[in-house]
Amino acid sequence: MNTQSDYEIWNKEGSGVLSESPLILNACKEGKIGNVFEYSGGCIYKTVFTYLCGKPDEKFVSEHPELINESRLVCMSTEWEEYIRRLPLKFVLRRELMEPINCESSRKMGTLPKGYSISPFTKEIFEEHPFDQGRFFYDYRDFSNRGVGAAVLFDGKVVSASSSFLTFENHTELDVFTDPGHRNKGLADHCVYEMIRMCSQKHLTVHWDAQNPLSAKMAKSHGFIPKTEYAVYWVDLNMV
Repeated sequence: MNTQSDYEIWNKEGSGVLSESPLILNACKEGKIGNVFEYSGGCIYKTVFTYLCGKPDEKFVSEHPELINESRLVCMSTEWEEYIRRLPLKFVLRRELMEPINCESSRKMGTLPKGYSISPFTKEIFEEHPFDQGRFFYDYRDFSNRGVGAAVLFDGKVVSASSSFLTFENHTELDVFTDPGHRNKGLADHCVYEMIRMCSQKHLTVHWDAQNPLSAKMAKSHGFIPKTEYAVYWVDLNMV
């Protein structure tokens, strides 16, 4: 599980508004993930993140505080950002959205360290949901049809994995994680390389939303180009 220390704190004075529509938001707009809350002048899309679009409505927010309280808030307009910044903020995190790619990784890979092996997501690996991956697919058949995944194993256990967080209209969101006890061995790079290769074969465009500088650096090493950076706000109304 990620902790706040895994993320980069937003320390800029400038706007943290997200000017581009990420894949998760597009899928939510089409009813494929999350929930939609419309009101006069705007809309809130609640998924893994809560996307705040249009203009804020204080009456609507006061009636539905659960939509923004202790949620990962992404402001899609300056009006929403100005409103959120007036609320009690616990912390503000920085993310970097990459340009999607639909080609193989540009990185040159060596061999895995001794004792490690790599495998595409089998039924057994998928049903294990390593690092909580694959849970937005109905079952392994659905994942095999629409998603892609690669895992590194050590003593039969998945210690690193990269897979489709979700797939929408031939676009897939990359998710990658490595067990803390097996980091700094290049395992995640092997998983990402293999996942991107399989995505290219399936004609899937890969999206990467980097949550910290290490994630962004890895993305760039595989051929991704930074598109925009943005802030994720965490409001704690109980701090009032």
